[in-house]
Amino acid sequence: MEQIGIVEARKRLGTLVSRAVHAHVPVRISRSADEHAVLISESEYAELQRLREQAEVAEMRERIAAVKRGEARLTGFASKEAAYAHFGVPLPDARD
Repeated sequence: MEQIGIVEARKRLGTLVSRAVHAHVPVRISRSADEHAVLISESEYAELQRLREQAEVAEMRERIAAVKRGEARLTGFASKEAAYAHFGVPLPDARD
């Protein structure tokens, strides 16, 4: 994967977006030693989101099955936010 600095990315943004969309070439953009982002096409992002959601559903199903098998205890939560936080899963709206 190509890696470029943010200044160079600004100069080449149109080209980088075209490559991401049409050739599916991701680019890692660095702002500093510890700040990085990856430019990918919207379709690839949607696929990553779909896969993440699919994995979350599978994990929740497994946890429900474990409760049914008596291997885990069912816990009640005061809110959806509390439940997501307990399982370490981001709220759906927080991902966008």
